[in-house]
Amino acid sequence: MLPLVAYGERVWVQSVTPADLTSYRVAVQLSAQRIGRWNPVNPDDLLWHLRQQSQDHRTFLVHAHQKSGGHDLVGKINVMNVVRGRFQSGTMGYDAYDPYAGTGLFAEGLRLTVGLAFASVPSGMGLHRVEADVRPGNETSAGVLRSLGFRREGHVRDMLWLESAGETRWRDHDTYAVTASDWPSPAFRPHAPLRITALVGGARGPERTALARRLALELGVPLFSSSILGSGADARPLWRLLADSPAGGVLEHSWETCEPGEANRELEAIGIRPGTVPEVSWALGSAAQDQLAGAGPVIEVDADARVSPKSVVALALRIRAIHVDHAL
Repeated sequence: MLPLVAYGERVWVQSVTPADLTSYRVAVQLSAQRIGRWNPVNPDDLLWHLRQQSQDHRTFLVHAHQKSGGHDLVGKINVMNVVRGRFQSGTMGYDAYDPYAGTGLFAEGLRLTVGLAFASVPSGMGLHRVEADVRPGNETSAGVLRSLGFRREGHVRDMLWLESAGETRWRDHDTYAVTASDWPSPAFRPHAPLRITALVGGARGPERTALARRLALELGVPLFSSSILGSGADARPLWRLLADSPAGGVLEHSWETCEPGEANRELEAIGIRPGTVPEVSWALGSAAQDQLAGAGPVIEVDADARVSPKSVVALALRIRAIHVDHAL
C-alpha cells in the first residue's frame, strides 16, 4: 500500500510509518495533560494503528517544516470507520501536540488530510464524506472544523464510551461533516439547516396551542404562537419572528383575523414557497373554511379525538414529507 503524502506551506502530512513511533511517544507525553481533558491518552497506541493501516483505515501525522520542542509532530489524524458502497464515508479523529497547538499549523495539516481523504485512489482514500465528532464544550476542536468549512449536522447522545479526566462513561458529541462536492469549503461557512415551516389554526383554545408546541418539539423548530400576544392580536409579529429564524418554525394563530392572501404574501416575502408550508387545521370539521390561512396543503386534526404521541409523530413526519416533496 502506497503512502499518502501532502505538502503545505508550514507543514507536511504523511500516513504513519514505524519510524514515527519514538517521536509520537514524545509528542503525546508532552501534551498529555491538555489532550486528556477530552480524549484518552496512550503514548503507545500508534503501534495498534500501524497494524490496522489499509485503504479504509489511515493514520496521518502532521509534521512541521521547522522543528520545535524536541520533535516535529504537530498532530495525529485518524480517518477510519470507512463505509464503502453507496456511502463512501469516513470518520475523522485527531489530536494536536505541544508546542504547536494553537499556532494554526494543525489546521493547515487537517486541511491537507481532508484533501487526501477526498482524493481518488491510489493518491487518496476516494471518500465522498468526512465526519468528525466533537464533545460539546471543546470549543477549540469545533472551531478548527468550522474554520475549514465543516457544517454542524446534529447532536448525538451517549455516542462514545470514553475516558476523560479520570472518568470513563458514555459521552455526547456534536457531529460535523463536509463532502467532496463542497471541498475546499469556505472558512466558517454558514450552516444551512433544513427550514421547515408549518401553520397551525382552527378552533381557538389551549388545546390548539398544546398541539402546536408538541409539533414544534417533534420537528425540532421554534414555536411562534399568538397566544402570548393576547386576544385579537394580528400575525405580523409572528411573520417577523419567522423571517429571522434560519430553521423555520411552527406558527400558531387564528388565521381568520388575517387579510385574504396574507399568508402567501408574507411567506413569499420571507423567501419560503407557500406550497411547502402545510397548514394544520384543528377541528376543521366544525370550523369554518375561512379559518384557514390559505397557504399550502391542509392537514385536518379532529379536536374531539385524543392526539396521542404516535399521532404527533405521524403529523410531524407528514409535514416534513410535504416540505421535501414540494421543495424539490
